[in-house]
Amino acid sequence: MNIWAEENYTIVTKHFIYFLYLVAKFLFLLVIAGMLFASLVIYKEDFAKDTSEIVKYVFFPVIFLLVNYGFIQLILWIIRYYNNLVIIVRDKFIIIHSSLMLREDLEIMDLGKVMKIDVVCHGILASIFWYGHLVMEQQKDEVRTIRFIPHPYKVCQILRENTTSTGRWWQEVRFFKTR
Repeated sequence: MNIWAEENYTIVTKHFIYFLYLVAKFLFLLVIAGMLFASLVIYKEDFAKDTSEIVKYVFFPVIFLLVNYGFIQLILWIIRYYNNLVIIVRDKFIIIHSSLMLREDLEIMDLGKVMKIDVVCHGILASIFWYGHLVMEQQKDEVRTIRFIPHPYKVCQILRENTTSTGRWWQEVRFFKTR
């Protein structure tokens, strides 16, 4: 599961469908490289002698580099996937984006300044696999969208529990039972 709820904090990672999207991008790149390789091998004899040398010394190394680029990108995508975290603490909402050496982003939002939290789940895949986007509107018309959240209604309920426990007078309707 992509939501770890403890007594003092909750950790949310991206939904697994985002990982499948990254793998599909990698496989598409491999299919393109494979089709280019197959077409060059099949039609290699149809080229003139000068063109055959160009195919041999230019296009095959380009295909090799394309496949290696795809594998490196896949490794970096996997690292970024597992290092994108959302941590919900009592009055704070912490977003961490990290990717090995290239990017280290930390964003801390005060839940007391959040005016409105919306859940956006569009499409049949989002309904089947239970993922969506959280749209958080802050006081100064700043809108922050967190994409590919698993069980977004449950995360929204956790956020509302954290914002309503600070002494607000209204009662919240509880849709999901949380820890």
